[in-house]
Amino acid sequence: GLMVSFVGPAPFSAQFMGGMFAFVPESFAVGILMVVNTYVSQNLGAGRLRQTGLYTWAGMAIAMAFACLIAPLALVASPLFGLFGHAPDVTALEAMYFRYMVLSVLVTLPTRVLEQFFFGIHRPRIVLVASVLANGFNVLANYVLIFGKCGFPAMGLEGAAIGSVVSWSLQFALLMAVFLARPLRSKYATALSRAVRLRHCLDLIRVGWPAGVQLCNDITSWTLFQAALIGPMGTEHMAASTAAMRYMGISFMPAVGIGVAATAIIGRWIGQGRPDLARRRAHAAVLAAMVYMGVCGVLFTVFRHDLVRFFVHVDPEQSSQAAAIMDIGTKILVCAAVFQLFDAVGIVYVGALRGAGDTRWPMAVTIVLSWGVVLGGGAAAVRLLPQLGSLGPWIAASLYVVVLGAVMAWRFEGGAWRKIDLLGRLGAPGAAPLPPAPIIPAQVPPPPPADVLRARKIGPDDPPPAV
Repeated sequence: GLMVSFVGPAPFSAQFMGGMFAFVPESFAVGILMVVNTYVSQNLGAGRLRQTGLYTWAGMAIAMAFACLIAPLALVASPLFGLFGHAPDVTALEAMYFRYMVLSVLVTLPTRVLEQFFFGIHRPRIVLVASVLANGFNVLANYVLIFGKCGFPAMGLEGAAIGSVVSWSLQFALLMAVFLARPLRSKYATALSRAVRLRHCLDLIRVGWPAGVQLCNDITSWTLFQAALIGPMGTEHMAASTAAMRYMGISFMPAVGIGVAATAIIGRWIGQGRPDLARRRAHAAVLAAMVYMGVCGVLFTVFRHDLVRFFVHVDPEQSSQAAAIMDIGTKILVCAAVFQLFDAVGIVYVGALRGAGDTRWPMAVTIVLSWGVVLGGGAAAVRLLPQLGSLGPWIAASLYVVVLGAVMAWRFEGGAWRKIDLLGRLGAPGAAPLPPAPIIPAQVPPPPPADVLRARKIGPDDPPPAV
């Protein structure tokens, strides 16, 4: 985003919008695939290690099926972005970036599955190393392709798109190499020859579709928020909102990572039959996210002018457009600062609920609040308080985050997730019965010695006399 901002406000805004629209159909699949983490971690806790690889291959099959459905959307890019009335140069760039992003799902969706597997078996460092290497390559490729270095032509936003696709391919290759390596093959049944089993696919879809709907709805509502409520106000409002959302990504993405870790940790403790420890770990994860995002909120408030100026490469005193972007962007960052703590709570508790398999309730709440508060409240602000400009919709969005965080905390602390049994160990229909509790030898009294039995004139098989 930073390199593209040097090209101009139009490519900067178009990159964000094109990427958001491309992620709308992908997000449904991503939400389903995130429960690979749930099944892997719970089976890990239950000691069913070979099931972890089988569920991962089922996730790969689902990922490729969705990729084949999403990729053809590249054909409708131009008419899609023509619906929103953006400036012609912005519309053309949005459509171009969208095409690259929807085609990239052939790589990104399988990568998501592998990430969830490694999170589920508590090996996040593998994902970290692959991500760092891929992102490092992406930075280098973007520099070369955007600005035309090392003999390559300057490609601007298209260069950024190509660099992203190649870096995602590199990340997939690295994760797949580790996934198929001998140590994991023998322990977690990750061999390429493993057949995909319909039962595992259906398990993932059954638990994952509400999470997919939730994530897709969330991305859709925020995309429409930016395109339909902010976009018509002009390039300045779009650029200012985009700059603010870039910083929000820096803030909430680590919290999303903490939420993913919460899914894995809580899933493992539930698999071990310890919901009490799962609850404690969720609280620790929430606290960690709140500390980080609380610091981000302070930084957003104190350094809001410097943060927005970072994306404005024209002196605001020399350009009315730059001055407008600065004025709007700083106000939006204050809104973002207000909801940081609540966003941390909501993100982590959603991850915790997913670790327990509780996906339908968060889906329903998110749909109601996003359409009622973000879009409904934002549209009302545009209509009734036009003097606020883009700040009106952002106030509505802030209210949404606050309410969502409070409701997710209430849901988790209510404990309904304790009744969910994904592994069929509580006598669910069709589930294998639980094994009998082992008899501890120390609890069985030893038989009396033979001489004592003879003295009492009773046989060794007779019950001992009552004491």
